[in-house]
Amino acid sequence: MKMLKIGIFGGSFNPPHNGHINIAVQAKEHLSLDKMLIMPTKTSPHKGTSAVGFNSREYMCRLAFEGLSGFEVTDIENKLTGKSYTINSLHLLKGIYPKNTEFYLLIGADMLFHFDRWNSYETILNECHVIAAAREPGQFTNMYEYATEIGKIKVLNLEVKQVSSSEVREKISKDQDVSELVPQKVFNYIKQKRFYSLNEG
Repeated sequence: MKMLKIGIFGGSFNPPHNGHINIAVQAKEHLSLDKMLIMPTKTSPHKGTSAVGFNSREYMCRLAFEGLSGFEVTDIENKLTGKSYTINSLHLLKGIYPKNTEFYLLIGADMLFHFDRWNSYETILNECHVIAAAREPGQFTNMYEYATEIGKIKVLNLEVKQVSSSEVREKISKDQDVSELVPQKVFNYIKQKRFYSLNEG
């Protein structure tokens, strides 16, 4: 029976931006995945509570990735209580997908460099493939060395589109142009809801 290869790309996506899309698209192609799941966190153990609620961040993800073949946004972390630990989401997904599924967890450099402090990180390494991708130019060498120390983590040397959610939020708060940083439909939704602006309600 052919293995089903499913990618998992989690994050706060506050908001989702072109850097997220760039990494996800390249990783899906590089790993020959059948599907890439975009998994917004409900309450990140690393970043705390988001001012923008889960439903809005999930919807922005749907806007960002719509029309891309083989991509699906999952609300599975909204079904969990407490902080969003990846191991719990992974176990939920394993209960949904058939036994012949291999999972590939895609993380950025910011997550890789403290991966050994994640909840049940050794179990994650044993239960899925962990794949790391650079978010900024020049990160690959340090990422590769760190991943080698931990073991069982593959680092992809992808073309980087440098942008961060914090940069997007800051520019919006200063009424600066972000048309090159986020998809137009995402930006239209942000404007409609007045997210991240200095005078947001």
